[in-house]
Amino acid sequence: MAKLAEREKAKFVINVGDNIYFNGVQDVFDSRFESSFENVYDDSDLLIPWFTLGGNHDHLGNISAQMDYTNYSSRWTYPELYYKVSYHFGLNGETSIDFLMIDTIVLCGNTIDIQGSSLIDWIFAKHKAPEMPEDIEAANRQWDWIEQHLAASKSDYLFVVGHYPIYSISEHGPIKCLIDRLDPLLRKHNVSAYFSGHDHNLQHIKLEQQENGVSTTMNYIVSGAGSRTDRSIKNIHAVPADALLFRYPSGWNPFSAIGFSNGAFIHVEARQNKSDFIFYSGTLEEKYRMSLSPRNK
Repeated sequence: MAKLAEREKAKFVINVGDNIYFNGVQDVFDSRFESSFENVYDDSDLLIPWFTLGGNHDHLGNISAQMDYTNYSSRWTYPELYYKVSYHFGLNGETSIDFLMIDTIVLCGNTIDIQGSSLIDWIFAKHKAPEMPEDIEAANRQWDWIEQHLAASKSDYLFVVGHYPIYSISEHGPIKCLIDRLDPLLRKHNVSAYFSGHDHNLQHIKLEQQENGVSTTMNYIVSGAGSRTDRSIKNIHAVPADALLFRYPSGWNPFSAIGFSNGAFIHVEARQNKSDFIFYSGTLEEKYRMSLSPRNK
């Protein structure tokens, strides 16, 4: 990541959650901020804003402490559970980009995939998919915020970023709560793409839908392979075969679940006429690329 950041003069990082395993942090002075973030991504070319949101593991700990840590770090940027990031770029700042950083755990409830704090606990835990929010009023406030900001955005590129995927072919798979309520909003307001993590791999899913004679297309980009890569295709039949355009990794590696893999990440180059998405392994081997045009205003 540091080599790429130096080469491409990266401006910021979008961090899609599950920041600190396995149970988040206890307080703002928790040593894991240092051991899992500050002392890991410490190259000078990564001393840029890291726009962060909470994942299900972060919510098992003190999520408020993760937000408060924004005041103690020059990079970690997590001011609220959900918030908006806007940039203008180009010679005269004529091109604009909006990111809506949302909290899918508040919207849909927590995924239970660990009881305890060790790797063995995680491997053998009974899993429970998110079904409904724990605080319906808090969820509804966020739904209102999302729709208001989607409707108001006039940006050339509009991305929504959450921890849970809407669609995924991997271990956790699609999240019905988001399919039912978030996906229609993304399509209604012509969102450029939806970014997520949760499943530990890279995916590009592109799904066209017809409703009331209107055709819409949405791009779903999963990038949850920062710590390791998962080859699971447990939910491959939950996504139309022609919608899955890319996944990484493939093949078989019985040890990837415990960290014996190179990880992976995505680099985005946003320009006035298009945005390129380059999917890399953790050893900086290009695996796939795709492009998006600016929104049709």
